Amino acid sequence: MWLGVTFPIDPELTVAMLQHLVEESPKEAGTRAIAAATAHYVTSMRCGAENNSTFFALQMIVSVADEHSHVTDQSMFDLWRKNLQLDKPEVFLEKLSGAVDQLVADDWWVDRDKIKAKLDAEGK
Repeated sequence: MWLGVTFPIDPELTVAMLQHLVEESPKEAGTRAIAAATAHYVTSMRCGAENNSTFFALQMIVSVADEHSHVTDQSMFDLWRKNLQLDKPEVFLEKLSGAVDQLVADDWWVDRDKIKAKLDAEGK
């Protein structure tokens, strides 16, 4: 999942992994909102607003908002999104990273720290 968000792989595959996290997390868990927000962010960045994957990810986050906090209209959605900081990629991506860390329990099959260091060095 971390690789799918970090690298520009097929966004449908990334969304499928994030959807699995949404489906496997408790309905009241913030992890669901974070995964759905990430799916929408990834598809928006990689596919554009008019793409079917972006529409699917938007529907995912709307569904999560309803199940998480009984959000029923746009103003409630906007407030919910702002309160959970789902409008700030620097916040929700860091939270997703923490959730993935918990899932893998430091049993990474790649040297994630080495990859992060290389990405940081290339980004500067």
